[in-house]
Amino acid sequence: MVRDYDRDAIPSVYNLQDAPAAREGPGFRQVVFRGIDQLIGFTEIGPEREASPPHDHPFEQMNMLLDGELDFLVDGERVSLERYDAVTIPPEVEHASRAVSEETATLLAVWPLREDRVDATDYQREFPTANPDA
Repeated sequence: MVRDYDRDAIPSVYNLQDAPAAREGPGFRQVVFRGIDQLIGFTEIGPEREASPPHDHPFEQMNMLLDGELDFLVDGERVSLERYDAVTIPPEVEHASRAVSEETATLLAVWPLREDRVDATDYQREFPTANPDA
């Protein structure tokens, strides 16, 4: 993974509500933002989002609910999150989330730099494109 950055582009500030979506569907929109070794997901989850099956991954994921209400299923246990609640998902632990009110919830997730999401940060001026031939 290339971790070089353009020092002349620092600091760069982005409004994540205006950034291009990395993933999008009914009741779901996720933007990702990267640092040198970290990635954050800014995710809006609405009541119209269909329930997704639990998933896991080989890295820790930290979450903080910025707005709304969410239920998280973590290792088979359901926990309810309200504004500013935080939960950590350890590596290899199954989890899923869903909105529990008519209001869209906004979740901030923190991950290590993920190869499967780094292409969605091409809008960031401070990092060279992961694939310069694209």
